[in-house]
Amino acid sequence: MPAVLTMRRARLLGFVAGVLAVAVAVPAAVADTSGSLSSRAQQLREENGALAARSSGAALTLYGLDSRLARVQSELASLRAQQAELAKKRAEVHKRVEITRRVLRYAETTLGTRLRALYQQGEVDPLEVLLGSASLDAALTSIDNLKLAASQDQHLMAEARAARRQLEGLTRSLAERDARLQRVTDSARATESSLASARAARIAYLSELAAQAQLNRAQISSLESQAQAMQAQAQAAAVREAGSPSVGTIGVPPEPVLVTSGRTMTVVATGYAMRGRTATGAPAGWGVVAVDPSVIPLGTSMTIPGYGSGVAADTGGGVRGAMIDLWFPSTAQAAAWGRRTVTITLH
Repeated sequence: MPAVLTMRRARLLGFVAGVLAVAVAVPAAVADTSGSLSSRAQQLREENGALAARSSGAALTLYGLDSRLARVQSELASLRAQQAELAKKRAEVHKRVEITRRVLRYAETTLGTRLRALYQQGEVDPLEVLLGSASLDAALTSIDNLKLAASQDQHLMAEARAARRQLEGLTRSLAERDARLQRVTDSARATESSLASARAARIAYLSELAAQAQLNRAQISSLESQAQAMQAQAQAAAVREAGSPSVGTIGVPPEPVLVTSGRTMTVVATGYAMRGRTATGAPAGWGVVAVDPSVIPLGTSMTIPGYGSGVAADTGGGVRGAMIDLWFPSTAQAAAWGRRTVTITLH
């Protein structure tokens, strides 16, 4: 029994040692990929900081526009009140002009009537008036009445003409004031329209910045989740690898002709440079290797001569059997790699 326990203890210690060794040797490809994800997330954070600074500047500009727009609108309200008061004065003057014209027409008509009567009766002789009167006082009163009536008609006409000239001058002055006020009002309205357009554009710009910042925050969250998922996959693969007797999946042993010794494998390696997400959901990046899962399980770490460390994180329609496809940042680098046979080491 002690011998059995000792054997079991040795196997257990060997398994734990294997797990620790694999856990310590985290695949460099996964570290590189998760590092690139974290780097991209940091770039997005810095971009959000710049967006926040631009938003602050745009908000200050918007406050200035609001202040100027409020002043212009207050000025327009004052100008409208002045226009209303001026229109009221013009209406009053117009009414007075019409009254004066009627008075003048009445005076002219009355004077014309008197003149026609005198013309038809002939020149009035004071002696006839005296003889035709009952007394001297009546005669003098008749003569004075004739003179007074004529004098009043002439005076009324003179006053009416003077009033008409004065009112016509006032009408012209009010019209000039109205024209000047209208020009100022038109200018204020144009300024108001320009400020309103600038304000609307600034609000739209702030909305765009806010939308971009929100999108960046969503991408940061996604990148961080992907980096954590890749780390978890790498750890799980390391644990499976430490406890597995072979590089194949449980129940599906690898093709014997592909394994040359222990954990090495001879494969045909090609290169690709497409962007996007891999079959495991992680974004394509340096160290991502496309494999045939029936030969190399997803999550398997490996070392590729001439390339470095990688992790099986993608599949491809053209990747079959003893073949791997390596990700490169550019098409030129993928073309330079070409198609070569290499012996990789599985970890």
